Amino acid sequence: MPQPIISLEGIHKYYGEVEPRLHVLKGIHLDVTQGEFVSIMGTSGSGKSTLLNLLGCLDVPTEGSYLLGGKDVSQQSDDELSRIRNEDIGFIFQSFQLIPQLTVLENVQVPLLYGESSIREKEEHCRSILDSVGLSHRLSHRPSQLSGGECQRVAIARSLVNDPLILLADEPTGNLDSKTGQEVLELMDSLHGDGRTIIMITHDQEVALRAQRQVRIHDGLVIEEAS
Repeated sequence: MPQPIISLEGIHKYYGEVEPRLHVLKGIHLDVTQGEFVSIMGTSGSGKSTLLNLLGCLDVPTEGSYLLGGKDVSQQSDDELSRIRNEDIGFIFQSFQLIPQLTVLENVQVPLLYGESSIREKEEHCRSILDSVGLSHRLSHRPSQLSGGECQRVAIARSLVNDPLILLADEPTGNLDSKTGQEVLELMDSLHGDGRTIIMITHDQEVALRAQRQVRIHDGLVIEEAS
């Protein structure tokens, strides 16, 4: 049995300093193994956005442990969490989060700014990744000159540059029409086929079914898992 790359044990999240505090996550237990493609579904208010923030090390649990690659990231300093977000987690957002003033190539290079590679090595690496997502002809374009699907491909390329442990996708097709959304899901299928570990947050059941395993969260608890 392979060791999980993600292991959540007894995760609780409270908000507020005085009682009664808002209890959003109520004892989440979840393992994700290397190379899995998992979707997490939940309605508004279910806790899925809070869970996303914890998985992405954008927040820390009030109680419980979160092991990422065997390391308990729930006990790390802000500086260490920042390093983990940059090196170990590839983020794919619904709104793309591209920098409008930068070209496609420059946007993809952003996570490498503090790396030790030479400028030439960084550029060649990013060119290779952009070629793999079908954007070698758009390197000098800016986000305003791209379609929504192309913007999401840039975001996916950017998420891959540091060879992260996991890809964390938040409603990756939410801003796309159905045809373009299918193309992005096919790209994610391909990444999964290459051995990438992907966790996708979605409210769309049809999108969720593209994943290898579906997890449903309701009222702060995991209530259902299916393959």
